[in-house]
Amino acid sequence: MDIVPLSPEQENRLRESFKRCSPETLEAILRFRNQRDLGAVIRVVNGVIERYLKLAPGETLAAKPDGTKLGEDLGIDSLTMLEIVMAIEEALDFRIEDSEARAIRTLGDVRQYVDDRVHGRPVSLATVESYERDHICLILPQQPPFLFLDKAEIRGAQVKGTYLFRGDESFFAGHFRDEPIVPASIVYEALGQAGCLWVLEQVPKRLSIALPANQVLFVGMDEARFSRRAKPGDEIVLELENTRLRAPLAVFNGRVTVAGQLLARVEGLTLAFGDLHEAESAERTALPAAVPETPAVTNGHHAPKRPSSEHEPAATL
Repeated sequence: MDIVPLSPEQENRLRESFKRCSPETLEAILRFRNQRDLGAVIRVVNGVIERYLKLAPGETLAAKPDGTKLGEDLGIDSLTMLEIVMAIEEALDFRIEDSEARAIRTLGDVRQYVDDRVHGRPVSLATVESYERDHICLILPQQPPFLFLDKAEIRGAQVKGTYLFRGDESFFAGHFRDEPIVPASIVYEALGQAGCLWVLEQVPKRLSIALPANQVLFVGMDEARFSRRAKPGDEIVLELENTRLRAPLAVFNGRVTVAGQLLARVEGLTLAFGDLHEAESAERTALPAAVPETPAVTNGHHAPKRPSSEHEPAATL
């Protein structure tokens, strides 16, 4: 690639745009733009992001691991993320497509994306597939009023969904009198539906098999624990990651949050897909997972044990 040094006007524009960044960041930007010094790129990215954070004295992004989440760990909201994307575009002189920006969730994603771009490699980030409620209704066997996903997105092995408890759900009438609370079982159900969406969308692609919607079954969970209550008006954020996929089983770990606060965690949430008899055989031979003899009791509910002989249809928990 031919190197075209910045004109005085371009350099002055960059100095003005990044005057609130550290001097080291500005120096790295100019070094990359004038000399195509690839070693300066990560310094540029870290410095641009640091401009929008409140870090402790001496704290730097360079010391944080790739798995650091931009939202949950660093507190970067969608508007701030847009500003960061635009600043990186200006600093490094390339465009970041919206679909690519949506796939960037961690510091490792940022670093990998930028490294791919400056080296001229195809972008290696997993794409994000987004689903609105109408689309979800076309995929899942669960339907209103027993559908607890408003939106969802799938990114690689991860699925993330949201659901707003509007207060008119029928279970609030009896759970509990004068103090409506979301049943723990409904939260588990919402997680199961998110996992079911991942299975129905990803298994056919990954394992090259046809999978009807009514052939996804809930098997069980190794552990589930609540940290707080959810009430009418709360929007839950459901996050699951597939940790094991081998026909006919898909195993997930995940969590549920409300307004950034942990509501529940689950480990070993297992769905079976395909032929029911194969799933039952797989459960007997491959999933003798230990479940505590005394299950966790939180929010007035027991964490469910694996069923010994019966399956419940389509992730109904």
